[in-house]
Amino acid sequence: MRKRIRFIYFPFIIISLLLIIGVAGFMLIEGFDFWDAIYMTVITVTTVGFNEVKPLSLEGRMFTICLILGSFGTFAYTITEVTKYVVDGEFRRLLLHIRVDRSINKLKNHTILCGYGRNGRQAYQTLTENGVTCVVVEKDKAII
Repeated sequence: MRKRIRFIYFPFIIISLLLIIGVAGFMLIEGFDFWDAIYMTVITVTTVGFNEVKPLSLEGRMFTICLILGSFGTFAYTITEVTKYVVDGEFRRLLLHIRVDRSINKLKNHTILCGYGRNGRQAYQTLTENGVTCVVVEKDKAII
């Protein structure tokens, strides 16, 4: 689960790198100041296409073309990964794990009941009738 969570960050890391490369490229190639470079990068990668800050040189235009092509691929990849993460149920499972972890962390003076078969059910019923908080650990997914 943790491996999959880390994997979903990867597309956002790529987008961040794309933005950094765009800002650095406009500053180095065209000599833009930081804010102009951010503006140019954002309007380029989002394909909004407002007016350029200043007319671009040939090198600046070639860099802009590469930035546009790179951003298309990057955003398509990001949308695919995020959609896959949600549709495959990974996001729902993550939220469930977080909720269970929070509940477990709040427990104090509880009993851990291993197994929820015939004996486990009887033990659980007796414990809860006597006001004892229980956490049931079960390996059989059909019982869970």
